[in-house]
Formats: sequence, C-alpha cells, structure tokens
Amino acid sequence: MRRLVAVGAMLLAAACGTSDPADPGKPSSAPTTTTTTAAPPAAVLSPTEAAVDGLMRALDAGDCKAARKLVVTPSELGCDVVEQATDSFAAEGIDLDEVTYRAGKVHDASATVRITWGNGYPTESYDVQKVGRHWKVVFDSAA
Repeated sequence: MRRLVAVGAMLLAAACGTSDPADPGKPSSAPTTTTTTAAPPAAVLSPTEAAVDGLMRALDAGDCKAARKLVVTPSELGCDVVEQATDSFAAEGIDLDEVTYRAGKVHDASATVRITWGNGYPTESYDVQKVGRHWKVVFDSAA
C-alpha cells in the first residue's frame, strides 16, 4: 500500500541545517524568553522538496484536487488512487512530520528528491520538474 501511495506521489529531500547549542558556560547579558511554535514542515523545505511533501500530504488527506495540482500530468493521477491513499501513511507507521526530503541538484528545470520515510521503509526517489513558476512531481517516477 505504501508503494501505491509512493507511486501516486513523488519526491524527496529535506536538507535540515543544524546549529551548535549555545555554550552553557557563557553568561547571557540579559534573560530571554523563548516561545517555541511548531512551524509547518514546508517552511524549511526547498521548493522541490515542498512539492513532494505537498503531494504526500494531499494523498494522505485524500485531496484529489490538491494532489492533481502538484503533478506534471494530473490526468494520470486518478482520484481512486488518491482515495485509496487516504490515511495510509499513519496506517503504515509513517509520520509525515518525521519524513526527510533531500533534493538533488537542479538540471534544466528538473531535479530528483529522495524521501527517507523514517520507519524502516527503503528510501525512494521522485523526479520533479519546474512548470511555469511551480515545481511539480512527475507522476509514476518513484525509483
């Protein structure tokens, strides 16, 4: 079923930057208050990665209209496939907030995004293409 979802979706990648924690031995000049608000994952994704993430989330939500907007050839993505994918990620132990996307280099308005599912499933790759100003997933490009 995950493969069906993956075939109905495409892409990968998520380059996450890390920063060194503040040195606990250094005194701060003034006390600070930090409020942590969870940002949507797309806020830290490249445009190519965001296209794949958006497709995965649209599939998980069963939103055929949104999924079709994210693929190069929407007529090849049947709403029956999207309907079958609804809630399938959680059923397979995949938390879409924990998935890692890693985009490759862009060549002639196309790139490949790798998905690391984070639950033991093998990494998959999806092709994306720039169509106008937007990145879209090439349907059935799962490798």
